[in-house]
Amino acid sequence: MARAAVVLLALPLLGAAPAQPSAPAPTTPAALRFPLQHGYHMIRNFQAASGLTGWVVQSVDGEYSVFYTTADGQTLIAGDLLTSEGDNLTDRYLDQYAPAADLSKIWARFEKAGTIIAGTHSNPKSVIYVIMDPNCIFCHLLWIALKPYEAAGLQVRWVPVGFLHHDSAAKAAALLKGGEGAFTQLQQNFDEKAESGGIAGIPIPPEFKTTLERNLALMHDAHVQGTPGIFYKDAAGTVRRQSGMPSLEELPDITGLPAQPESNRELARFGELTANPPH
Repeated sequence: MARAAVVLLALPLLGAAPAQPSAPAPTTPAALRFPLQHGYHMIRNFQAASGLTGWVVQSVDGEYSVFYTTADGQTLIAGDLLTSEGDNLTDRYLDQYAPAADLSKIWARFEKAGTIIAGTHSNPKSVIYVIMDPNCIFCHLLWIALKPYEAAGLQVRWVPVGFLHHDSAAKAAALLKGGEGAFTQLQQNFDEKAESGGIAGIPIPPEFKTTLERNLALMHDAHVQGTPGIFYKDAAGTVRRQSGMPSLEELPDITGLPAQPESNRELARFGELTANPPH
């Protein structure tokens, strides 16, 4: 499995039952023996949705993943587990059951990462970091959702990585070269049907290759399984992580700013839309 690639499962969507921790299984299921024999280390197990057992495992390079086994222990499922509404249970389980990363140290690394700064540049009221792939449609939708907050004083530091499509890294290099102007072009011309960022990639110079490798390593070390990966400080100054596209109702907590009106129909699936107030 790639460091942050989303694995699609050829399975029916499963209903969301709340996960409950369980005692370690007395024996290792037969389906889990193969990954354990090939470098994976088992951290813990828990009761997952729809009668599955979840297993938090760690690869030889330190990455945490969740595998699932069926009730008979004979079948292993690896990848993202989705509800019928499209919620990513695997991300939720990783946040709940995987050993927590030291996000204060991660924040210090973000401050040295290669980023594209958007929103308020001078004296921002708050700052967040977002790990993004140029071809990630949910990063694009997050860009739309954050625009009203940028107008209200938010600064967003976008951390480009390239893993989703064959041209993602080349487009990420184009963003590093072109800065905010290139980033705006990418989003304004985003092809949602093709899930393709609206900018041409460039040959990757060695310095950008190094930056993108460091950004991808940061994504890995921060336990971000897919994009967007959002990092912010709460009111107490504690660093928090949000995996995936948040709901509209979560944006005030993430941005540290009052809720902003949002009427863009593209965001309707993420919460209740509100009309712009009269001037």
